[in-house]
Amino acid sequence: MKDRIKKYGLLSLIIVVCGLLNYNPQLLFGLKSGHWGWIFSATATIMIIFLMMLRDPNDWKQKLGIHFNRFDVARILLTTTGLLILSYFLVDYLSVQNGYTFKPQIIYYKEYFDPKYPFHLVLAGYIYFIPETLNEEMLIGAVLLFGLERSLKKIDKNVIAIFVALMFSLMHQSFYRWSPMQPGISLTLMTAISLFFVGLLRNILILKTRKIAYSWAIHLSFNLVFLSGFFVNISNNSMACEPEKFNIVFGNLKMVIITGLSALILLIWSNEVFRNRQLMDGFLPKSWL
Repeated sequence: MKDRIKKYGLLSLIIVVCGLLNYNPQLLFGLKSGHWGWIFSATATIMIIFLMMLRDPNDWKQKLGIHFNRFDVARILLTTTGLLILSYFLVDYLSVQNGYTFKPQIIYYKEYFDPKYPFHLVLAGYIYFIPETLNEEMLIGAVLLFGLERSLKKIDKNVIAIFVALMFSLMHQSFYRWSPMQPGISLTLMTAISLFFVGLLRNILILKTRKIAYSWAIHLSFNLVFLSGFFVNISNNSMACEPEKFNIVFGNLKMVIITGLSALILLIWSNEVFRNRQLMDGFLPKSWL
């Protein structure tokens, strides 16, 4: 009983730490330096790992989905690099289709900030997404998915992946609609559907690989591109806020089709591979599988 209280207590503390430190609290408290964002978020990363080590000393890496080997690190770097390039062209295309010009902040910051705005603050904004996405993948990805999987052993993994994907979409809607740090603009239905498919894609990758490597690469690469960019309205030269960026990029039929097909193809492929491995298990050496 004491062990269960300790485990749930530490897990609750982990969630609180992530909630307080991971989402730019410096904006809420009016802290001026742009470095506070990544400092808070990186502190949350350290706290999450430390508290998980106390909670599950023998398998904390597995429960966080970060038991990476050197090949996983290489895969993360290569996948992130490739997706950064792909994301740029996709975001640029969708922006123009919706009447906006997309300009990466790291290149155009002098045009839209004070001329004396230092480059290191721009860089700090990009660095912020590294621990921020990692924290989300560890908690909303691995910890939540694996926890539900252990608790709901009779429920199919695909059902769990769909349920958490729905939570992922609704969390974005809630955050942008009611967060004191956001303008209170709701995401469109198309945006919510696209985010659901993105969440499903991430969940399948985590549940099938038992790691957050690929999921993190997708999350990080896309956030680095579109959340760090300027979206300038072609007609009136106004700047899109963060929830509007989501609606510009995700709130259209093209993105629904892209994300939906990607999730469906991965779902079918991963289940077929898993089924084949089960069929061959016992007939082939485990090293072959």
